[in-house]
Amino acid sequence: MPLARLVDFLAGIPDPMDKRGRDQLIGRVEWESYDTRKRNRAVGFVERDSLVAPHSLKPPLYFSRTPKNELFDARHEKAIKSSKLMLRYKDAPTTVLAPKYTLPVSPVVGMVPRLKTTPTEDLAVMLNSRLFNFYWRYFYPGQAGKPAIPAEERLAQFMVPMLTKKTGAPFHKVRDKILKLGRENANLLGTVDQVQKIADRARIQAIPIGETEGMIREINVPRPLGSVASVKRRGPVVVFQRGSTIVTTTEEAATYLEFWLAQRFDQLDGMTREQLEEYIRMPVSTAHVVKVLQQRAKIEAEIDATQRQIRELQTEADDHLNDLYALDENERAYLVSAFP
Repeated sequence: MPLARLVDFLAGIPDPMDKRGRDQLIGRVEWESYDTRKRNRAVGFVERDSLVAPHSLKPPLYFSRTPKNELFDARHEKAIKSSKLMLRYKDAPTTVLAPKYTLPVSPVVGMVPRLKTTPTEDLAVMLNSRLFNFYWRYFYPGQAGKPAIPAEERLAQFMVPMLTKKTGAPFHKVRDKILKLGRENANLLGTVDQVQKIADRARIQAIPIGETEGMIREINVPRPLGSVASVKRRGPVVVFQRGSTIVTTTEEAATYLEFWLAQRFDQLDGMTREQLEEYIRMPVSTAHVVKVLQQRAKIEAEIDATQRQIRELQTEADDHLNDLYALDENERAYLVSAFP
């Protein structure tokens, strides 16, 4: 049956890092301190380069809120016509397509199941298959000799099988494994850049930066910080704004600070050098910083290993889908060669 019966298209949201919206952004640390109701009235954003693989999406660092704590305001109206195609599998965001721009993540639901239709869980695997990839590329606008079909229509025209318990059993067995691993990786991806949490789990105490041992050369804040849009590292130097920097003695210390501050950019407004020295917390020595970064590298390795498993399982799921679509050997061979 056509996918048109399965989905609703919800509003697109403009890039939250646009200068006009920075005063409304909050970081993940503040968002996590909210109660459930307030969390659900903040919208998270994921940049396109944060799409790490099928079935896994790096959770957002930034969330948007309006002064009235409402989901959308008039500034978003222009973007509503832009489709952002993704789905959420329960509480684990799962990529379906990444056509353009920034994807809304939470609590916006990009796809909802209808009565007597393919379950959302099946779509997570079907829409990451080689077959759908071929279909999407074939209808992609701008290719010579092909009509420029809008994204909504292209998606709606894709036919999906209605699986009975018997015919869908092999596919569903693999699907459940994929989504379980996807949920595990979503949790790991939410942790990997939160070095304070990693330090806590490793039982490494964090202290004010001014009390650390030989890791900071100087803190340059000629005037109280204004709104900090991002934190960048250049070698051993962490840059807030022009003229406002922290110079460390090692790149490891700067790397730690970059991750730590990126979670809290929205809390730095108005801080002086003295306040930064008291506010920023990190391990006491370079050796402890290295231990935290090594622990972070282990988490990254776990993520990579899980993604390899997911890719293998997706190939197995593709084989079951090819059976359901009754593709012959030549068609299967083409899909593998076209989308390795």
